[in-house]
Amino acid sequence: MHLLVENADAWHGRILHADIPARYGVAVSEIEQRPWGMRDFRLTDPSGVLWRIARNGA
Repeated sequence: MHLLVENADAWHGRILHADIPARYGVAVSEIEQRPWGMRDFRLTDPSGVLWRIARNGA
């Protein structure tokens, strides 16, 4: 699943600050800048669904 957001860094920070990985057993990757301009991170929810939370652009 893809979720496009205005600020992927802010989403990543909020998820980590709220301790979502430990509270709900989710896996969260580091945030990455992709060569094609997308900035994203991956989150695998408790049911095993892989989410890419991303911002398009440079």
